[in-house]
Amino acid sequence: MASEQVNRILEAEKKAAEIEQEARLKADEILAKAQKQAQTDYQEALSDARKKVAALYEKHKSEGSDENTANDAASEKAAEKLRDDAEPNREAAISAAMDILMGRK
Repeated sequence: MASEQVNRILEAEKKAAEIEQEARLKADEILAKAQKQAQTDYQEALSDARKKVAALYEKHKSEGSDENTANDAASEKAAEKLRDDAEPNREAAISAAMDILMGRK
């Protein structure tokens, strides 16, 4: 009778150890799967972030280029207007400069 109870206790302990071992294996499997998924999610998030940064860079590069082109066109137009405005006075300015250099004025 005591021997029978000892056998039951030993059998219960053996069964508990098996259950514990299965639980550890399952936990390790779940943890490994979670780590792998976390790594995949991290890489995807990093890739998405890099794509967004590249897109923003290109957008600002393009906008800056468009802005520069517009500014260049506006500057050229303003310079052309100044040349047109100055043209009628060109001959008079050259004559005045020559007079000054020659000591006439």
